[in-house]
Amino acid sequence: MDIKNLGVKVTLGGEEHSLIFNLNVLEKCLTKYEKMDDVLNLYSNLSDYKWLGAQMLNEEVEEWNEDHPDDQKPLLTEQQVGRMLDGIGGINDFQSKIREAMLKGLPVEKVEEVEELEKNLIAAQSGKITQWMDRLKRRK
Repeated sequence: MDIKNLGVKVTLGGEEHSLIFNLNVLEKCLTKYEKMDDVLNLYSNLSDYKWLGAQMLNEEVEEWNEDHPDDQKPLLTEQQVGRMLDGIGGINDFQSKIREAMLKGLPVEKVEEVEELEKNLIAAQSGKITQWMDRLKRRK
């Protein structure tokens, strides 16, 4: 089975890669964050995204290395992943692709939980912005 079929395509540093969220990556996430809820709530921390992105990208590298023992590629570090991102647009696209890859690799019931969580987060952020704007108007 070609593991890349499980991944989400992303262009980084001018090259196409696959972000793969599988059992190996899930295990690393649970080792680092301990709870699945914490893994699903990695929405605000860029260093978490770089770490998770490196884990997902390295699944593709590890598969390559297993299939090509005479042509090994080095695993990517978080710093290398960060340098591969092109500006704010690249960061936003990368975050979006990571979420897409996570949802693709999760069971359907977990996907529904994440989608509901995202809706609630967006609504909460929207409410905070509205409250902040109302306070600014009252000060004038």
